[in-house]
Amino acid sequence: MRLFRLLLSGAPALIIAGCAVSAASRPNAGLPALPQRLSVPDVVQRGKGARWVSFIPKTNGTGYSAILTGPDGNIWFIDEVGRGLVRMTETGAIEEFALGGVFHGNPVSMTVGADKRFYIGDESTSIVRATTPGAATSIPIPSGDTTSIAGMALGPDGNVWFAEFDHIAKITPTGKITEFPYPAGFGPSQSGGVATGSDGNVWFAISTGNAIGRIVPSSGAITMFPLPVSCIPAPLVLGNDGNIWFACLTTAPLLGRITPSGAVATYPIGGTFNLNETEQFGARGPDGEPWFASANDKTVFRVNTATQTVTTFSPPLGAGESPDALTAGPDGNLWVDTSGGFSAGQIDVLVTNPLSVTPNVLTFGAAGQQQTLNVSESGTTHWTAVSSKVAVATVAPGGTNATFVVTSAGSGTCEVTISDGAGNRVAVKVTVT
Repeated sequence: MRLFRLLLSGAPALIIAGCAVSAASRPNAGLPALPQRLSVPDVVQRGKGARWVSFIPKTNGTGYSAILTGPDGNIWFIDEVGRGLVRMTETGAIEEFALGGVFHGNPVSMTVGADKRFYIGDESTSIVRATTPGAATSIPIPSGDTTSIAGMALGPDGNVWFAEFDHIAKITPTGKITEFPYPAGFGPSQSGGVATGSDGNVWFAISTGNAIGRIVPSSGAITMFPLPVSCIPAPLVLGNDGNIWFACLTTAPLLGRITPSGAVATYPIGGTFNLNETEQFGARGPDGEPWFASANDKTVFRVNTATQTVTTFSPPLGAGESPDALTAGPDGNLWVDTSGGFSAGQIDVLVTNPLSVTPNVLTFGAAGQQQTLNVSESGTTHWTAVSSKVAVATVAPGGTNATFVVTSAGSGTCEVTISDGAGNRVAVKVTVT
C-alpha cells in the first residue's frame, strides 16, 4: 500500500450486520450548485509544443486517488489523504468537499452512475454515493465484505458494478446492493479491476486468483478465464478493438488482452512494476485506447491495440510523487493525478493534440527573404500570428489557414508567436544576420 495509506490504516471500519441496503447513515452537507464548464479548452500548453501542463491544487491533503470527468463537465478527483472530493475546472480552479464523515476506509475508486451521482469505494464495508449538488451517503454492503481498490464501473444495465474481496457486486440507482460470490478457488481480490465489455457483459479481475471473470448482468452467471501466465491482473480497460486490456503485474511486466470470447494473450512491455502496483489505475483515454499509470516507473503509458505496443510518457512530477489515476478530460486531453509524495499534490495534463509549428527556428541571411511556418492542431482551423519586433521580421497569413509567411526586415532577433483561440501559444525564434 502507499505510505500515506498506511498512515490512515487505523481508521475504523463500519461493519453493519444484516441486509439493509437503502441509502442510510452519515449524510454530508449538500454540495453547492456547479458552474457551467468552459466553452473551449483552456489548458495552456507551454511554448514549442510542450505536451504537459501541471497544476498544484490547494487541497486538504497531498495524495490523490481516483480521477474522472464529472457529469457537470469538470474534473473530479479524490483527495485520499484529506478525505475529500475535489472539483477542478479546466483552468485549475478547485473546490474541495470534506467527506471524512462518510468515508470509513481509504477512498480509492470512483465512477459516475446512470443517475449522474458519484459512487466511491473506500476499502471498507460500504459504498459512498454523492450527488452534484446534494448529499453524500454511506450505503452498507449486506455481507460485510470489503470493496476492492480499483474495481468500479458503470454497467450496461444502468447499475454500478464493483469488486469486493470475495464478491463481484452491483448497486442500483435506488441504493440496492446485490452480491455474487466468486467461484470456488478464486479470490480474494484486493485489486479487482472492473470494466464493461463490448459484448454487454461486465468483466472483472481476480488479483490473487490469476484469472479474469465475466458476469452476465441479466442473470448473474459467472465464467472464469484463467490466465496463461502467473501474474496479478490490474485494472481492466476496454480498447478500440473491442477487447479488454489489463496490466499483468509480474517480475517482468506484461500487457494482457482478453477477447469477448475469453481468449487471452499477453505481450512483454518495458519498465518495471512492484507489488504495490496492485493499486495501479487505468482508464480509456480521449483516443479510446487503454492508458495505465506506472507508479514504479513514474510514467503513464498508452496501449496501441492495433499493434499491441505501448508508448510511454513521463509526467513532470514533484518530489516523491508518482502518477496514480488518470482519465480522459472534457478538453480531449489526458488528466493524471499523483500520490505518494509529501510535497504538494499535482494534477498533470497531457495535451494529446498540442499546437505544433514547424520549423520552430528561422534564420535569414539578409533582409527581404521569406520563409513559411506550418501550423497544426487537431480540431482547430484558425490561428493568429504576431512578431515581437517588426523591424527584424514581419509575419502575414500564407496561402492556407495553416500557414504563415515570415519576411526578414533587418538584422537582429525576435519571436513570431502563433496562438489559437484557447490561449495555446508557440514562439518561433527568428534571427536575421
